[in-house]
Amino acid sequence: MSASIWGESDLHGNEPYPLALLTNLSRQAMQHFNAHGACFALYDEEVSQMRVQIHIRVKNIAALAALSVVSLPDTLSDDMTKGRRVTRQLDAEEQETVPMQQVQALNSSDPSHVHGHTFNDIEHVSAQDCELFPVTTTYPIGQDLIGYTWNKNDAYAMRHEDYLTFFRANNPRPLHIDATPSQYLIVPVREATMAADMRGRTRPPNVLGVIVLYRVGAQAASFQNQRAEALLYMERIALNLQNDALQRKQKRTSEYLEMLQGISSVFPTSVKLSELVENVYQFVHRVVDVSSLLLTLYDRDMDRLYDVFALADGQRVDGLAEKPLIVFPKERPVFWRVTQQEQQTLQFSPAQEPEMVQTYQELLGGAWGDQSEAESFLLLPMKMFNRVIGALCITSKRPNAFHQAEVQVLETMTQIVTVSIENTRLYERDRSILHEAQQREAHLAMVNSALQAINSVLNVTELLNTLVASAAAATRVDICVFFEPSPNGEVLVAHALYAPSSVKMVDDGSGLPVIVPPRKGEQDEIINLIQLPFKGTFLEHSIDDGFFYLDSPKLEELARKCNEGGLIFLHEMGIEKLLMVPMSYQSDFFGFLALPISKGGNRSFRPKDVGTVLAICAQTSSAIRNAQLFERREEANAELERINKLKDEFLVTASHELRTPLTAISGYSSQLKRQSSRATPQTVLRFATKISVAAQQLGDQVAKITEAAQIGPIERKIDLRMEPVQLLAALEVALNMLTLSPDHEVLIDVPPDLWFKGDPPYVRQVLTHLLENSMKYSPPGTAIRVSATAILLSQVEPLLSEDQADPGFFVDYVHDDIPVILVRVTDQGEGILLEDRKTIFDKFVRAPRSLTTPVRGTGLGLYICRRYIEAMDGKIWLEQTEPNEGSTFSFYLPQAEPPVEIDE
Repeated sequence: MSASIWGESDLHGNEPYPLALLTNLSRQAMQHFNAHGACFALYDEEVSQMRVQIHIRVKNIAALAALSVVSLPDTLSDDMTKGRRVTRQLDAEEQETVPMQQVQALNSSDPSHVHGHTFNDIEHVSAQDCELFPVTTTYPIGQDLIGYTWNKNDAYAMRHEDYLTFFRANNPRPLHIDATPSQYLIVPVREATMAADMRGRTRPPNVLGVIVLYRVGAQAASFQNQRAEALLYMERIALNLQNDALQRKQKRTSEYLEMLQGISSVFPTSVKLSELVENVYQFVHRVVDVSSLLLTLYDRDMDRLYDVFALADGQRVDGLAEKPLIVFPKERPVFWRVTQQEQQTLQFSPAQEPEMVQTYQELLGGAWGDQSEAESFLLLPMKMFNRVIGALCITSKRPNAFHQAEVQVLETMTQIVTVSIENTRLYERDRSILHEAQQREAHLAMVNSALQAINSVLNVTELLNTLVASAAAATRVDICVFFEPSPNGEVLVAHALYAPSSVKMVDDGSGLPVIVPPRKGEQDEIINLIQLPFKGTFLEHSIDDGFFYLDSPKLEELARKCNEGGLIFLHEMGIEKLLMVPMSYQSDFFGFLALPISKGGNRSFRPKDVGTVLAICAQTSSAIRNAQLFERREEANAELERINKLKDEFLVTASHELRTPLTAISGYSSQLKRQSSRATPQTVLRFATKISVAAQQLGDQVAKITEAAQIGPIERKIDLRMEPVQLLAALEVALNMLTLSPDHEVLIDVPPDLWFKGDPPYVRQVLTHLLENSMKYSPPGTAIRVSATAILLSQVEPLLSEDQADPGFFVDYVHDDIPVILVRVTDQGEGILLEDRKTIFDKFVRAPRSLTTPVRGTGLGLYICRRYIEAMDGKIWLEQTEPNEGSTFSFYLPQAEPPVEIDE
């Protein structure tokens, strides 16, 4: 394929001489030797023969050819004819058609005019006009007149009849000649060797070409005496040809240097493989004739060969730049030997050298098709020092298509490309190292910042929120969760979650109410709904592992045991795998850090990222321990402060509550002492009754203080004897234990078939305290109502107010909605203020305004009720209260079946 078809200048080394130059040289030779025509044949390296490049003659040559034949005394050279004469006489008709002035013009002394025409008035001869020496005909050495002169390397003069006798005798087909020459002068154009002679290096000159000059007409003179002159004249023509070739070579060299400079300036700014191979291809096809091309690169790091560009018979093989053909070096042993071991340029002709084809058959196939029929093959290793990074293979359908000068240019180009590729690799490697260093620096800064943030926090919740955010940033994930064991260790409850918001609230103009994001507390409650099974699962046995992955089967196993929140987390978040990092400090297990891998993402985290997460988790575990100790200390300090405050309040209350009955006892005792001599029996009885009531009040208060002391703090476990208790019977016993005021009526709405599980004395004590409180704080003439019903535990939660709700209390019953007995005690007293509701069940707490009433108390009754109820797996709370309208205290205990003997 010629490069000219791509719109570029043809720079091939076998470029023919310009037609204008050959025409001018031929015309000058015709003029110098007074010839009517000239044929110029030059050596063609592709076929190693002489090829006719140009055939010109004067116009109207047919008129000259029609002149009468004159006997010519000239003879051929001795080695051809040995003095034999050949004459030809035209007939009378031919003589009559030739004017006399044309004959005179033939012998004219002015060599620039022939038959009334100048030598500038010439025409090119086509094969249709004359079959004698047609243009593009090739002659091997020794064949025909041109090949014979080339072989003898000497000038010859002969007649046309001799030419036919010696060179056309065996060819019976007559030549079609519109104007038959009569005389020939055949001269070799020898290479000028003056420069070599001046250097003292003599050598036989090469034959650049052969010029055939001829005359027409019977009276045309012979060239015999001009042979020596012709040889000298041809030296001038040779100099012209060599000078033109040198100029064209210098021009090509300049263009090659310009192209090499251009391609060397491309690669520092172009590191894309597609651009690289395109520049290589464009350069190659401008320098040499290319029919097929294959560019192969070798990656030392991967030990792979990549065919990145191929041209097969002028057609590009698509897709190799994006998806190159990849093979191991051992799959191409010949290629590997030639490029990596021999490291030499390889050049041969597959069509002419079958033994080379057999040796290098591997190189002639592959992505660029079968090249075993190509006329020229060239392999250029892409070498820098002793390192070869690939090879450029080229074939051409033209013989001898790759000359030494062009091969040297291509070798220089491959070296430039090789250096550019190696520099690019070094640049990319340095840039990668720099990028990794920057990433590592940023990574260490991020880790250091995360560790500083973790170490500066003493609140566990805030610390865990920092943990999940830092772990998500280190691993570049969208979700990160910390799970901690529930108080009973049955499940893992999400405590902290990192998930950037992807929803932005905007007013769409629909008029619908704006969705308000959950508040902080509500958000924590939503996070706590995400729960995973723990006790009895493989997670419980993995707390000592450094880290592990949960694949799809294990995630499905957990999902089958999850609550609704956990199921949504595992199924709706698109989780394919879950990285679990157990976190513990010494023997204390804190929980798991969970990092999900979304579907379609990476199959696992990079070891560097996992190491970062482990480092953060290790530091966080220590920080959690410190935060827990700090919180415990703060809680202990707060508890001490609270106890001190309660102690002070208790002392105030006790001094107030105990002083009142003691004052009554002391006062009435003094009265009896002073009036003992004159007191009537009625007075003594009245004073004694007052003293007895005050003593009873004092005893009750002392009994409650003693009972509260016996119960101890909330952490202390109360010894219980649990058994089925009939609510109605327990209520009747409690009423009998109270001194009922005639001013209050107790209404009982309790079915006799309600039984619950509890400790009978403690149940009666709870009922007694609740009824006693209702009577104390209810005005005379009001009723106290006691009701009970059997419901499910899940129905209790809606009855709790916001300040009484405790979702964690119901965790134990998530999977088992047990039946319970709900008991309500309702009075019509003064009610409880909103600010007192949260502390009403604490020790030594009384409503502030109750201190100003005549009702005596220690603030221990509701605390005792709470301790007993919770010890029996129940709960007590203030269900409803309205100022000056009354309150409803409720509690529930697990329902129990009545004893068998009772049923019978």
